[in-house]
Amino acid sequence: MHRSAIIASLLGLIGLPLCAHAQVVQLANGGQVQAAVNHDSELASEGQVELVVQGVGSVVLASHQVQQVESPKVSEDEYFDYAADYADTVRDQWKLAKWCQHQGLQLPFERHARRVLQLDPNYLPAREALGYERRDGKWVSREEIMTQRGYIRFEGRWMTMQQAALQVAQQRQKQKLIDWRLRLHRWRQQLGRSSATEIQIDFDTLDDPDAIPGLIQLLGDEFNQDLAFMYLETLGRMNSPAARSFLMENAVFQNNSVYRDKCLQEVLAQRNPQMVEYFANHLKSYDNTIVNRAAYILAELDYPTAVFPLAGALQTQHLASHSSRYTYFYTSLAPEKRFDIEGPKASYRMLTLQEFLARSRNTYDVVRVQNQGVHLALVKLCDGQDFGYNPAPWKEWYQQVHAPKSPTIRLAREQ
Repeated sequence: MHRSAIIASLLGLIGLPLCAHAQVVQLANGGQVQAAVNHDSELASEGQVELVVQGVGSVVLASHQVQQVESPKVSEDEYFDYAADYADTVRDQWKLAKWCQHQGLQLPFERHARRVLQLDPNYLPAREALGYERRDGKWVSREEIMTQRGYIRFEGRWMTMQQAALQVAQQRQKQKLIDWRLRLHRWRQQLGRSSATEIQIDFDTLDDPDAIPGLIQLLGDEFNQDLAFMYLETLGRMNSPAARSFLMENAVFQNNSVYRDKCLQEVLAQRNPQMVEYFANHLKSYDNTIVNRAAYILAELDYPTAVFPLAGALQTQHLASHSSRYTYFYTSLAPEKRFDIEGPKASYRMLTLQEFLARSRNTYDVVRVQNQGVHLALVKLCDGQDFGYNPAPWKEWYQQVHAPKSPTIRLAREQ
């Protein structure tokens, strides 16, 4: 047989021409295919990729099914020209295998290395390169070793059955999120374009928590205020911690006051005492605007347990105006017309003044501020009582009116 034909048969390429600009695509299931990745595909949707195999056609896969894409250093023609000079011997096939490995041709490398073992089953370099180990006088493959240890090969990696089951569940969950994102996006795209829409979504009954990320993304792209309100109301009706957390967070941080008030409205519709702790933590913020926003929300929640943390925040320390000139304050940014789903930088969300000063190398002047918003919140919670900016009488009032009374204990008389 001619050397080129031998090489082609080794690689399984007869009848399957490769794309001149093909890449080696490592699939998550452990397989490989030489194909061109179409980055401007009209067939692939979000979360998908199109692979084009010359002479065969194209296939659309989910992105998570593609583990890695490698670009070989040489073309198919260059490979055949180089390989044609090597004989079908152990020495030449191993040289050719090492050359393929150096050029990034992983699939040809493995097949040439296996050809070496067909010619000489005890050729140590090829055995080691392919992951074989010597056990009890026999060569054992990595697959056999891992199987004996109770592992399975799943999507290109070795793992236990439990790990594989968990990964399958995670992939299914991820796909549900992607499906909802696409469905909501397409629903919005077709809205108002025709009398008979292809995708129908009943937002009045929508309660699938998998739709929450898609709803939030839709909200961030929405210019129509009425539709944005509908998305927020949908989140408010969902009995989901993720939706509730999003609304609570934006009731504090959202700079667009219209949307911030709408978030608060949805929060109050499902108010519960546990919310007090979340908003009370914002009374410690380095940003004085956040302190007063949180105080307003605590007054609206109308739980007396907020009196103690509010009393402690009547006067708080903050950066002096001349010191804070070049400091990041999210609340000082101009509000967006659309709902800002990003909000402040994550590292600044719950930052106290002490934490801010500790991590900064600059020197700042600090001033003590009387928080009018906190004072007004206390007056509302304490039935119109007004003890000014001294925290002690506020706390005493709460103890007298709301603190549980200790039961009277009577000792039995001695007989």
